[in-house]
Amino acid sequence: MFKNTLTVLMYHHIGPVTDEKEHLFFIDKNTFAKQLDFIKEKGFHPVSLKEVESAYAKRQKLPKRAVLITLDDGWADNYTDGFAIIKEKKIPVVIFVSTGLVEKDPQILTWNQISEMHSSGLVEFASHGVSHQMLRRFNNDEAFRELSESKKMLEERLNIEVKSFCYPFGSFDKRIRNLMFEAGYTMDYGTRKGINCWPWNARKPLQRAHVWAGEDLKTFYRELKTGYKKSFWNLFIK
Repeated sequence: MFKNTLTVLMYHHIGPVTDEKEHLFFIDKNTFAKQLDFIKEKGFHPVSLKEVESAYAKRQKLPKRAVLITLDDGWADNYTDGFAIIKEKKIPVVIFVSTGLVEKDPQILTWNQISEMHSSGLVEFASHGVSHQMLRRFNNDEAFRELSESKKMLEERLNIEVKSFCYPFGSFDKRIRNLMFEAGYTMDYGTRKGINCWPWNARKPLQRAHVWAGEDLKTFYRELKTGYKKSFWNLFIK
């Protein structure tokens, strides 16, 4: 069987810091634009969520040095600060949105914004649960509702089939993962660092590289190649 890799980058906010406690998750617009350019300059190939899901379902290859860009939670700045850059660079991204916060939290995307971004053909949406809580805290019925209702809402609003799920806070166990597949998802994303061998064997959620504020392009390049901020040997040095 062929063997390639898929790097999944994990972002949250695009724009100025509005919460100092979470400042590492805010990537300013200029840095985000430079990183998108850098991905192409270094010979990586941005892919869409649909490409990844289709390649997995059909056991097909992905382009060499494939990169999937993900943004967690569905923050409003993904639209106000990030969307114009995404359109300018013409690079696909996926936003994992917590549907229960839409129209209820002013810091979260509205349905009109979600619809506009989706219509661009560059921004896809997948599930991050309903309430953005750790699913392991819920009993089976509660967890299944978080999984299934968020999927249903996105499918009805955007007229799409939602196949991918991202665990809020990366919190899952065997019980939750089984419920996730039972709810109708075929792919899942966690927060464990690293890159993924392709084809993905689905034994564990897809790993992601955590993009933080203040990183230089050298660090970003290392994340693209390995999923980590430090070199392999430095991982063992505190």
